[in-house]
Amino acid sequence: MNPATITFIVTVAVIAAFYLLIVRPGQQEQQRVQATIRDLQVGDEVITTSGFFARVKAIETPEQGPVELVLDLGHGMEIRALTTAVLRRVNEATPAERAGEEPKEA
Repeated sequence: MNPATITFIVTVAVIAAFYLLIVRPGQQEQQRVQATIRDLQVGDEVITTSGFFARVKAIETPEQGPVELVLDLGHGMEIRALTTAVLRRVNEATPAERAGEEPKEA
């Protein structure tokens, strides 16, 4: 093999490794987060990007603009947030919570 062929093979191998180790896992994580946000329902418990635990109280979908969430932080404190503020879902809502009933403490 001549040096040009070896250089080409090494370059292709480095690009493939970069894709497999950096780009692809990032894309998969982004798709997972988008699926989580898309599947949010009223009553789900979430963690926000700022580290707050909250329960989704309402989902508002305006005709124009981004989808907004009303998050209940507890003790009657509610905030409005964009869906991009949700880091991940902690617990899915039970059917009783979706119906608006308070969750029962064990």
